[in-house]
Amino acid sequence: MIFDTTQINWVFVAVTVLLSFIILSLIFIFKAIKMPKWKVRKLGHMILHMYVAFFPFFAKNVFDVVVTLIFIAAILLVVSIIPRFSFIQRIVDECTREGERKYELILNGLSTAFALLLIFFVFAYRNMVYIYTIAVLAVALGDGLGEMIGRPYGRLKYKIFEERSVEGSFFVFFGSFIGVIITFGFNNMLPFPGFWWKAVVIGFVAMLVEAFNYKFIDNTTLLISVAFVTFLLFEL
Repeated sequence: MIFDTTQINWVFVAVTVLLSFIILSLIFIFKAIKMPKWKVRKLGHMILHMYVAFFPFFAKNVFDVVVTLIFIAAILLVVSIIPRFSFIQRIVDECTREGERKYELILNGLSTAFALLLIFFVFAYRNMVYIYTIAVLAVALGDGLGEMIGRPYGRLKYKIFEERSVEGSFFVFFGSFIGVIITFGFNNMLPFPGFWWKAVVIGFVAMLVEAFNYKFIDNTTLLISVAFVTFLLFEL
């Protein structure tokens, strides 16, 4: 495929870049209203991933996505090297959990970005964008609700590598299951033969993967495993 600037949907690029920075800036709004740091991180995490889950549907082609990512990276670099803004540094400061080292958050972000790009080019780029969306929503809704519910309300604790709660794990399952329903509804793919039991399997796999995760690798393993299982269930 030969690159040609006339192929670029510049409206998509401009709107996507603007929305990306608005969503990232929500972190500072959450901080201003005195939200606990862990909620600032998790709520920002949920909103950003829900946005990322659907933006490929509005891209005309892969060049739209690549050019958008280049613009976002370039602007992030510029507003981060200027001491007055220090955008990335401020986000890292606000999103680092108590007892967590900053390098762990950075590695989490880099590995998650790698996993997102991997499943995008393996699935979304090959006309299986729904697989990409289901995987990203498993992180947004599954992992997101798991902590938002499990951390303050979880009473039945267990530990494999990290401490979890039964309540939190249930909402990882529930959020991932709902993500499958949302994706298929958005794509007008309902009803689909065997849909419901396959959605349950995806939710169950997401719950198990999240339960067995260690530290900052949960987003990466969740994205890849859910995408792979969805492909096996719906494409083979």
